[in-house]
This record gives sequence, C-alpha cells and structure tokens, in this order.
Amino acid sequence: MSTDVLSHFGVLDELIQVIYQGLDRFVVLSQVTESAWSIYLGLKGPEGRWWRGSWSAKHIINITNGVQSGPQVLENFAEKLRTTFVNGDLTIGEWTEKDSDINLTFGPAAKHPLRMALKELPPAEAASHATAVFTEIALQAQSRKCQLNPPFSSRNVTVISESSHANSASTLPSKRTPLGLSQDPVPAVNQAAERKIKALEAELARSKERSPPGDMISKSSANSRPPKGASLANPNKKARKYQVLEFESDED
Repeated sequence: MSTDVLSHFGVLDELIQVIYQGLDRFVVLSQVTESAWSIYLGLKGPEGRWWRGSWSAKHIINITNGVQSGPQVLENFAEKLRTTFVNGDLTIGEWTEKDSDINLTFGPAAKHPLRMALKELPPAEAASHATAVFTEIALQAQSRKCQLNPPFSSRNVTVISESSHANSASTLPSKRTPLGLSQDPVPAVNQAAERKIKALEAELARSKERSPPGDMISKSSANSRPPKGASLANPNKKARKYQVLEFESDED
C-alpha cells in the first residue's frame, strides 16, 4: 500500500532548496523512499543543527481525502508540492534559536497551507546525515571529473539546436555592426545628402575624363608657339629680315 502511494511522489525525490528567513539561512532537502517522504532541514552556522520530518503513505492518504485518493489525485498533489518547493514558497514555522521543534510550511500565503512537523536531530545524527549528503555530492561529482560544481560553460551557455540555429541565421544581418554604434536607420536627410555627394563625385570624374591633364595643355600650348626667328604667317619658314633704309639728307 505505502509503495503504491509513494510511487507517485518520485518528483519530490532529491530536491534541494535554500530558505532565507531573517538573518538565518536554511537548506532544505527532499527525499522519497518506499516507506515515507522525508524532509531534512539544516541551519547554516557554527552549531550545524539539523531537523527532520516525514509523511508516511497513511498520512498522505489522510491529507488527500482518504482511501478515495486515486493515482491522478496523488500525482497532482505531488506535483503541486514540487512546484511549491522549487519556487521557494516555503517558510520555517515556530522558529526561534532555542526551539527544537519547528515546521516547514508549504505555501504560507495559501488559503490552506500545508505544514510538516520537524524535530531536531541529535548532534551525532546530524553530523552523520551531513556526511551522507557530502558523500552523495562526491559520487555525483565523479561524472564531472570530481568538480564540486558543473563547469562554468555548461551552467551559463545555452545549447542551440542546429535547426534553430539555421533558422535564426537567415534573420541575422549580413554585416556586423561595430560595438558601441547604433543600428538605427540613417535619417532621410542624411541619405539625400549622401546621394548628392555621390552625384557630384561622378560628375567630377566625368569632367576629368573629358579634359586633358594640365601638363598636356601646357605642352601643347608651348608646342603651338612658333620658334624664335620663325615667320608668324608660316612657322615652318624663317622670317625675313628687313634692313632699314636710310636716306641721305639734302644738306649733304
């Protein structure tokens, strides 16, 4: 009977959560066996205090309306507890530093919150449980080459499937934008000015192609000048020299 009931509580096995309450910090561990669902609560501090509470199959059936609880009811109940646990919707009830009997409250703001009674473990049993927890952590770390925590890359890098990567690649821009530059579209005024500048540059290039270079103009003008002593009418012939005629005066 107990095995059938607790088989629906597998979603609550090996869960861990941290609770901040005032200045205190607690760690909560959830464990499911064939006979009970157990909660272990540890207080961070020099004393190393631990508490434990559990619900048997009979207790779970009483909470879920007796023997009429079917598999679907048990699964829904376990899933609701798991969601509450994962979301951290937990508080420590009746907590003072001197009290040894406290409770773990699921959904404290709910209309009907659930409370599991916790009893403090003797120091020797608390130390034994802490050692068992670290042993389990060490066994799991062997698959990570004995690293206590998973590698940084596997914890922070999201793996993208090839298909989604291919789909997203088509939507990416073909050119990368330099860091620090805005990707906003260029205003229309700037686009018009850029078009005018390009048109002027093209017109200047065409005018340079039509007109000969300056040194060629200067050479052609220099070549067009007749050589010294050449005839202006016919540059290929030498100019005639005219001798000034002198007339004798009547007095002589």
